[in-house]
Amino acid sequence: MNNLLIPKFNTLDRRVAYVLLQMVLVFIVLTMTQDFLRSDLKDTAYYFSESLIFSSFWWLFAPLLFLQYVVVNYNKSKRIGFQLAVIIMPIFMHLLAYPLLVWMLSKMFYYHTYSIQQTLRYAISEYVYLLVLLYAIPVLVFQFFTNKTHPNETVSESQKESASTQYINTLIVSEGNKKHHIAVDEILYCSANPPYITLHLDGKKYLHTETLKSISFRLNPNQFVRIHKSTIVNIDRVVSYTTRLNGDYDLTLKNNVQLRLSRNYATDFKNQLNKTHQLTTK
Repeated sequence: MNNLLIPKFNTLDRRVAYVLLQMVLVFIVLTMTQDFLRSDLKDTAYYFSESLIFSSFWWLFAPLLFLQYVVVNYNKSKRIGFQLAVIIMPIFMHLLAYPLLVWMLSKMFYYHTYSIQQTLRYAISEYVYLLVLLYAIPVLVFQFFTNKTHPNETVSESQKESASTQYINTLIVSEGNKKHHIAVDEILYCSANPPYITLHLDGKKYLHTETLKSISFRLNPNQFVRIHKSTIVNIDRVVSYTTRLNGDYDLTLKNNVQLRLSRNYATDFKNQLNKTHQLTTK
């Protein structure tokens, strides 16, 4: 549940946050420099504290643009209503937060308190066009690159669907001079037995001329999962698993055979198992 509500930030997300912070700092410095030059050219007094307070307009871009990036990146909705919402909402939030921030800072650190209404009117008259541009451009750019890569994603999905239809349902195995067809569903697990593999069924074993790696590409990965470098198990035949308290586990199959689940494969095994199975864990 937590994984659905709280996105996990990757390296790209952290890089975006870092770039936004740098951009905001640059705009703050430029704004305060502009205020200083204006006061110098007009031969008026320059107040550093006042310039710093009103530069808070740029402070808000860092959290709001990053929030917009997270919502757009993790939602990926292409609906017009959603696109408009992620542009309009940050603008309103910015217009409301800026006067409140100026009022609070001036009340705490300045001899004169700027009213919320006065700052709001100033922000609307001076900054609305900037807000529209700076909150609309990232969404439009993201939409452009998403549309550009969408055909490749479609091909990728179709390739996956095509590949899923190629998983085998039966295998031909040898027993002496005889050839048998066995259903893949009957296989309990496969173990390495170089240069062959051993297919373990309930009460029977067959040597098969193939490697674990090659057969793993032909078996449905939603059913057959590697649990050790030398073992692939049919998770439909697993009834429970018990920890060894060292990262490894013991799997118990329906025929009471026990197999070792290596710690290196434990996470993938559990993830696959939890999709469709409810087992006993000890």
